[in-house]
Amino acid sequence: MIGVDLVYIPRVKEVMNMRGEDFLERVFSPEERANLNLRPETVAGRFAAKEAMAKALGVGLFKAGFKNLIVTQDARGALCGRYKNDTFDLSLSHERDYAVAVARLRESGVPSVSNEAANLLPLVDKKDHKGARGKAAIVGGSAGMFGSVDLSSSAALRAGCGLSYAYVPDAVFNDFSLRMREVIVKKQSALDDLRGVDAVGIGPGMGRDRRARDVFLKVYALDLPMVVDADGLYHLAEAKAESAGPKIYTPHAGEMARLIGRDVDWINAHREAAVDECLALYGGVVVLKGHGTIVASKDDRVVNETGNAGMATAGSGDVLTGIITAFLAQGLDCFQAARLGVYMHGLAGDLAALHKSKWGLIASDLIEYLPEAFLRLEAARDLSEIERL
Repeated sequence: MIGVDLVYIPRVKEVMNMRGEDFLERVFSPEERANLNLRPETVAGRFAAKEAMAKALGVGLFKAGFKNLIVTQDARGALCGRYKNDTFDLSLSHERDYAVAVARLRESGVPSVSNEAANLLPLVDKKDHKGARGKAAIVGGSAGMFGSVDLSSSAALRAGCGLSYAYVPDAVFNDFSLRMREVIVKKQSALDDLRGVDAVGIGPGMGRDRRARDVFLKVYALDLPMVVDADGLYHLAEAKAESAGPKIYTPHAGEMARLIGRDVDWINAHREAAVDECLALYGGVVVLKGHGTIVASKDDRVVNETGNAGMATAGSGDVLTGIITAFLAQGLDCFQAARLGVYMHGLAGDLAALHKSKWGLIASDLIEYLPEAFLRLEAARDLSEIERL
């Protein structure tokens, strides 16, 4: 729920002059007064925030109680609100004589949405058609491992690309085509068609035999934005292939150990150093998955704040590959696509855990909750726009 309120600053200034400390004690808790800037516009903004929170709750300001509606900051220093066990995202702005507040009630267990991530969202134009929204391709699959390609290519569609292709071994082309609806299925013997797509994800379930290695080497050499994951990382470590186009590498600890010649225990104890070594060897953008996933390039680095332990389930990484590939196909650069993809993947997992628990999550749940994650980022971007007015 969202609440919005507007307060006339001169009226607040008049009340402060007339009633002074009595007014502040009536409206603000001791916690708030201890850190309150007494400028009228600041007090008006905090008052508006309380009104907005009450509206979001649907209970009314006087029923909730001024002092029970707390305006404070979260662990990241972002303005937020609190009422009993409920928390709110807050946005305050001032326009001439008015203070404007927008409050959004958070669901328990879901983190506040990052304006930085929201501002990375690819724009949707009313004139868009499917060919204008990006063409993403996932190359992978092997005996018993076709679910990986299914998850990745389906996630790419859910992440906003207009067309998603799944390139699978020729021997299973017919059977795999029957299971897919929105995704376009192609034979790996037609890899030359990849030159017509905008981004590629390679590796999910592709296997480690000679056939898979030959497919990997052919695709990896293409001058296309690319996400390299799973068995693609195995072949990269074994073949030490030369890179052409922009690359994003998405290893978990075990895959990182193989890429840089370390053991898993060392990776887990030195995650930042492992990323540095991987960047030195392969360049591009590195996504070291796990608790506090690191997204890094030569110039930028961030530790992701979304996600939960329930996402440690088979296929979760395949979903991430599809999401990042989709953002590449929609025109984001490698760091932006990886940053937003990891954030959205984790946010979808947090939303799914609210409804299905951390024990009941499966990878396809992450795809199911991507639309709700997008809605939250869109709302955060709208709040950011209001704040800039």
